[in-house]
Amino acid sequence: MTRTRERRTPYHRLGLWLTRRLPGVYVLRYLWTPLDRLALRLTGGRRGLAPKAIPELLLTTTGRRSGERRSTPVLFLEHGEGYAVVASNYGRRRHPGWSYNLQADPRASVQIGTLRREMEARPATPEEFERLWPRFVEMWPGWKTYRRMTDRPFRMFVLEPRGPQRG
Repeated sequence: MTRTRERRTPYHRLGLWLTRRLPGVYVLRYLWTPLDRLALRLTGGRRGLAPKAIPELLLTTTGRRSGERRSTPVLFLEHGEGYAVVASNYGRRRHPGWSYNLQADPRASVQIGTLRREMEARPATPEEFERLWPRFVEMWPGWKTYRRMTDRPFRMFVLEPRGPQRG
């Protein structure tokens, strides 16, 4: 049994069950994510809806057209001194807006709990994608469902530190 499986709570298993069915994906997409974003805002980033076994950060990018700062919760893996994130958009035909924003302006900030860091995003190399993708799927098997829902390749970004961290 993997470490991830050992830490799965009933709450975590519910999320995984939802990802196996299209209506469940819609629940995650249209209900869970907005509520997660709200919970993170209300708790100052200390707690979202993701089970504790699944690492989540609040990613803030600059809108490529509006110039406004936009924040969205995303799952992540630690990668070097930074993080890796996947732009799955729950299997929709289009990439998530935040990934377009990072392509237009790679400067971003992340918040994990109360820790805030300024980051610079870059696309993961093909080698990084191949190495990290199985780890992402182990953490959240729902990504396999999302892959079946679309023909587009998922973008993966590596977020690297731009400056000293603030806590």
